[in-house]
This record gives sequence, C-alpha cells and structure tokens, in this order.
Amino acid sequence: MLRALAIVVVSVLVAGLGAVQLASSAAYGDLAARPSLPAALHAAAPGLLRPFLGGPAARAAAALHNGDLDGAQQLIAALPDDAQTADLHGRLEEARHDPDGAIAAYVRAGDGVRAQNLIDALADRDPQRALRDQAALVAALHGESSASEVTGQAWWRLGQLQAAAGYRAPARRAAYWLAAEASYERALALAPNEETYLLAAGYQSLANGDLPSAERWYGRAAEVVPNSADAFAGRAWTAAARGECAAARAELARSRALRTLPVRDPVDDPLVGSPLRRCTA
Repeated sequence: MLRALAIVVVSVLVAGLGAVQLASSAAYGDLAARPSLPAALHAAAPGLLRPFLGGPAARAAAALHNGDLDGAQQLIAALPDDAQTADLHGRLEEARHDPDGAIAAYVRAGDGVRAQNLIDALADRDPQRALRDQAALVAALHGESSASEVTGQAWWRLGQLQAAAGYRAPARRAAYWLAAEASYERALALAPNEETYLLAAGYQSLANGDLPSAERWYGRAAEVVPNSADAFAGRAWTAAARGECAAARAELARSRALRTLPVRDPVDDPLVGSPLRRCTA
C-alpha cells in the first residue's frame, strides 16, 4: 500500500515539474522547435504562469519577446548594471527601432552577434559611424577567448570598413589602409586558415606595397583552398608587381581556369591589375 502511494506521489511530482518546465519554456519564448508542445502552449496562453516563473531578467526577456516594451523597460530599470542587463537594453532599443542605442548597448554587453548585424546594416547609410561602432565592438570583445570566431569576424569587418574609409578619404588613405592590414592580421591570428581573411589581408598588403606579406597571405590561401581562383589571382598580381611576368602569366592561367562565374578578370582590377596587364600585353 505504502509503495503504491509512493509511486503515485512521485508520478504527480514528475508530471508537475514537467508542466512547469513546459510552461516556463513557453513563457520565455523558447520556441525554436515548431510544432512543439511549448509552442502550442505559448500560442494558446502566452501569459501562463509568467508572474510566478523566473527572475526579473527572465521576465524582462519574456516581455520583450511578447512586445510588452513598457513592461520590459520597468523590469530592466531595476536590474543590476551588468552585461546581461546591457544586452536587454539593446534588445529593447532595437524593438523601439533605435539602432544607434541598440548598438551602443550591445557593445557594452559584448554581444558581438547582435551588434555586428546592426553595424552591417548601418554601414551603407553612415559608414563613418559604422567604423566607430566597429572599433568599439572589437575593443569590447578583446580577450573574449570563448568567442574567438565572433571576434575574428569583427576584426575582419573592421578592416573592411577601414579600407572603405581609405577610398573615401584620399588624404588619410595610407593610415586607413595600414590600419586595415593590421585588422586583417588580427582576424587571422584568431582564424589562420579562413580563406576570406587570407584574401582580404593579401589584397590589402598588395595595395599597401607590402609584397612579402601579400605573397605570404595569397600563398597560404592557395594552400588552404587549392581550387581558389582568387588566391591564384593574388599570386599573379604579386608576381607581376615584382616584375616576374612569366610566373604572373602562369598564375593568371591557373586563376582563369578555376573561375566558374562571370566575374572581373584579374587584369582588369582597377587598383592592383596594372602590372599584370602589362605582363600580358
């Protein structure tokens, strides 16, 4: 009799804990799997148990998820001034369509993913502001070894923005482009075999007249991705810049053989293509 009663009590407890877990998942927007019982529960009664589950940060996240921005603001205002709260501030500002405020909050939080998405969207309409925000982001991510992939991408994007700034400001081009080369190298320190970073570093080094670095980065790119048309184009540009036309023509032929899309031929590149064009004339 006692054993049967114990089994019933345990079963009720397990069922109750399961129900609370499902309600908690629903209340805080853990709805990635659809269709699912938490998603269905949330759709049927999105406020179920919310006042009784989780702390203030969790309730603020739930309010943001459900569009209750005033309620979220009240909850966030009472939270400690830490990275989690800054991230919630960013989500609140983003929901209010204030990307500048959201970026600043995400940078304070060290939330590289959300900050990067907004900076990328900002780059077209205000590239100089995007450059400042990107520099702040890499500074915030400095030393975050657990997020090396995000940090590497942030350095690469900073290099792109610095390179673009050099095009816009000829008087400061040399400084911007040297900074871009250094940023790409920082990205490569975190991801030494990333083809995108290798190609960016090679091109920027070549544009800066740093032929040994360009040769090193393009050579590494060709090792990492042996069918990279862009890596062999870079090797052709570097050889041509050294005056080694026979090697430049050979590398150009390999690049052309690997190209499958109608893209600009390496000899037509407006910045670094002239020496190669002379070698093939």
